[in-house]
Amino acid sequence: MIQKIRKFGFITKGVVYGIVGILTFLAALNLGGKVSDKNSVITFLENQVFGKILLLIVGLGMLSYAVWRFYKSYVVLKKEDGFSKYFLMIDFFIRGIIYGSFAISILSDFINQPKKGISKETLTAKVLQLEVGNYILYVIAGIIFISALNQFYIIYKEKFLKYIEKDKNIESFTFLKTTGKYGILSRGVSFLIFAWFIFKAASENNATEIKGTQEMFAYLHNLSFGNVLMAIMALGFLLYGIFQYFYARYSAY
Repeated sequence: MIQKIRKFGFITKGVVYGIVGILTFLAALNLGGKVSDKNSVITFLENQVFGKILLLIVGLGMLSYAVWRFYKSYVVLKKEDGFSKYFLMIDFFIRGIIYGSFAISILSDFINQPKKGISKETLTAKVLQLEVGNYILYVIAGIIFISALNQFYIIYKEKFLKYIEKDKNIESFTFLKTTGKYGILSRGVSFLIFAWFIFKAASENNATEIKGTQEMFAYLHNLSFGNVLMAIMALGFLLYGIFQYFYARYSAY
């Protein structure tokens, strides 16, 4: 049962990343589209034929992914040895909360329920009001920076292939490897940019410096050769989305 939940979750996650990548890639080439993030995916799906049904499917898929994350958090805590298991458990649990919140946001749209929540800027402002608020943000920036470096390490050691069941005689293994390598690379670069945003917010004591995926793409767009950089990053998101499909189908994680 949990394997079916995992597959549904990974495939849905891949669809979300794929839509973000396609829409932003088209925008970078001035071929329509829109600089996007996960929330833009909700709007995009809602505007399609049978949009409500698509929202329900994606919302349940993201909820499945969150459930799998919580399950893995429990499994790691019970079965792994060593102190590092606690870091791994926290990582699974926090990502479960993030994707669970996204799922709730999608399902709220499905039932036309107004979204309730707190913006990242408001939350950051509250943190900065604390006596140690700046240091908290520095720590978060450091954790995300380390996560970015870990993405590059995963590529270098090809750890993203660790759980792929190669005995299944995958005809498209080269393509699988390519999507994983460049998809995870783009993810690592995006983590570096997010870490920079949080570091700036802490350094300047300015909550508005906290940015999301859309702003990350806009940041790239404002650099030299911005359209090219944004297109490359968007293509990386698309490849990461495709890799999630392969991971759902061929991994034993």
